[in-house]
Amino acid sequence: MKREQYTILNEKESMAEELILRIKRMFSEIENTQTSASAYDTAWVAMVPSLDSSQQPQFPQCLSWIIDNQLLDGSWGIPYLIIKDRLCHTLACVIALRKWNAGNQNVETGLRFLRENIEGIVHEDEYTPIGFQIIFPAMLEEARGLGLELPYDLTPIKLMLTHREKIMKGKAIDHMHEYDSSLIYTVEGIHKIVDWNKVLKHQNKDGSLFNSPSATACALMHTRKSNCLEYLSSMLQKLGNGVPSVYPINLYARISMIDRLQRLGLARHFRNEIIHALDDIYRYWMQKETSREGKSLTPDIVSTSIAFMLLRLHGYDVPADVFCCYDLHSIEQSGEAVTAMLSLYRASQIMFPGETILEEIKTVSRKYLDKRKENGRIYDHNIVMKDLRGEVEYALSVPWYASLERIENRRYIDQYGVNDTWIAKTSYKIPCISNDLFLALAKQDYNICQAIQQKELRELERWFADNKFSHLNFARQKLIYCYFSAAATLFSPELSAARVVWAKNGVITTVVDDFFDVGGSSEEIHSFVEAVRVWDEAATDGLSENVQILFSALYNTVNEIVQQAFVFQGRDISIHLREIWYRLVNSMMTEAQWARAHCIPSMHEYMENAEPSIALEPIVLSSLYFVGPKLSEEIICHPEYYNLMHLLNICGRLLNDIQGCKREAHQGKLNSVTLYMEENSGTAMEDAIVYLRKTIDESRQLLLKEVLKPSIVPRECKQLHWNMMRILQLFYLKNDGFTSPTEMLGYVNAVIVDPIL
Repeated sequence: MKREQYTILNEKESMAEELILRIKRMFSEIENTQTSASAYDTAWVAMVPSLDSSQQPQFPQCLSWIIDNQLLDGSWGIPYLIIKDRLCHTLACVIALRKWNAGNQNVETGLRFLRENIEGIVHEDEYTPIGFQIIFPAMLEEARGLGLELPYDLTPIKLMLTHREKIMKGKAIDHMHEYDSSLIYTVEGIHKIVDWNKVLKHQNKDGSLFNSPSATACALMHTRKSNCLEYLSSMLQKLGNGVPSVYPINLYARISMIDRLQRLGLARHFRNEIIHALDDIYRYWMQKETSREGKSLTPDIVSTSIAFMLLRLHGYDVPADVFCCYDLHSIEQSGEAVTAMLSLYRASQIMFPGETILEEIKTVSRKYLDKRKENGRIYDHNIVMKDLRGEVEYALSVPWYASLERIENRRYIDQYGVNDTWIAKTSYKIPCISNDLFLALAKQDYNICQAIQQKELRELERWFADNKFSHLNFARQKLIYCYFSAAATLFSPELSAARVVWAKNGVITTVVDDFFDVGGSSEEIHSFVEAVRVWDEAATDGLSENVQILFSALYNTVNEIVQQAFVFQGRDISIHLREIWYRLVNSMMTEAQWARAHCIPSMHEYMENAEPSIALEPIVLSSLYFVGPKLSEEIICHPEYYNLMHLLNICGRLLNDIQGCKREAHQGKLNSVTLYMEENSGTAMEDAIVYLRKTIDESRQLLLKEVLKPSIVPRECKQLHWNMMRILQLFYLKNDGFTSPTEMLGYVNAVIVDPIL
């Protein structure tokens, strides 16, 4: 790397360190986090009469906030958002000011904005505040009672008031035995006709109604309950004069903050903070599970889904039955259905064997998202996201277990919205979730890692040339793919040695596989296997150039890895690596002998030999020594360790065979698909593939469970098996992407070549 490149890299690293410190401060202040202040909620709190004197406001500071935060056009709210939202904010503020005869000039300019834009209430927007058809007409009636001059005879207003009456009759509130949560959440729109004893049954322990300051303020006005007052007073004491739309929000903020940092590829910088936060979330989860409140972490399905994913993927014991209390049909009807179904679809793929609830969720959510995509309706009424469509389309095209981490990071950096906005009864933002800091750090971090990887790739290209792999005309030249698979999963700068070892073993296994398949004669194959057995370069004297090139590259590379591993591990691993390679070439020789003798083994014999011959073991197991933990012989020889490799090998072999079955059947080569058809007479190829895919799914789920459970094998090492699983799923998702010269190039360029601007 040139000196000027080092200078730029050092500057980027310095900037990244500063951003990391700022985000760590956000973690430490998470208890005080809040949404952006809501003019609508502040107005409702301002309307509350003093408990000592009904002629004075209980919270006069909220009136001051309203006066100080009016926009230049006379409105309140987020300027660039939908008109219905602005109208809600503005009408509530005007009512609050007029009620206490404050800010007369503000009232006049607010009324002017309302009169000029009131016809916006009939606009057919994609985004609509929750309960708008109930709350806004109720506020219009309140405004008329206060003598506020608005065009009440305007046709849109008359229609809206009439429509509200029909909704109220349809709800038959007077005859309800119990109120549902959606009704209580929008209680401001029906506060004059509800039974407040029924309403208060929905109070949280903190005195709030669904963490909604506006609904709680309305309850305080009608009931004068001390716990409602305590909730609002405590909130204002902590946050100042402006009231947020949701309070408290620290649990949701923690969940979403971790999720975003992880999806942006930044989680490794905040390991301690994330574990501390997840411990708190898990404690809350377990309290909910053992209480009478039910097992859901939160009534919000999105945050429950994200929390389930985060906790399970970090090794916490969270059962799938947390989703049993949710009605999928009602979720489909909600204003955030696409976001909710996308979260459910993502969570359902973190599935262990036998979890039928997740199977059902996966099927229903996938069907819903496919239909919305087909109809071109990938949006939600209650959330404004930068690229919700892109997130859905990627999730549908690439399953989570086939999506490599760095590819996900790159896509999410492009999709991340610093101005993402939630729309409840009115709009709000959550600064600790959507902000410039996360995005700036993600870009810096990605480019820093990429620069290091580009340097490694140049060194690997020299190694490739020095070992004369290009002289092997029969061999696929796959250095870039082999390195890409490492860079896309082991991307942290400190994992440089693991990436290089992974890539080198990937290259050698590829050319050795091609040698046994097409490049070597029977005599050459036997000679090569014997050379690997005795592990002596002299064993190739007088043999063909191909054999000498292959063995020399293998011999020198493995010996080099052994020397490097001694520095990391403090012990000699040469016997282990030699055993792995000898087991591989022996299995490849067996396959070659079967093919040349036209021998058809049983499915059991084929799979027993195919596990080592898929050539994953040298790549994964050699790299384990370079990911951090010290690995004793006891760990390396542990049965659990072999089970991880066993499950991975099954998936790798079957995925490879499914994508290559037609080509290999034409070539007369052995393949699990054709062998299954042979042993199950009359089975069509499509049915055989369905059966084998089911075997892959079961093995993958078992592997995931093994990776995530506590065990003697360090998590970092088990994670390599899962990384390889995801690589295989991506390469063989549509066809044989590893053999294809173009299938993976878009991913390769995104991860290694193209910086983020």
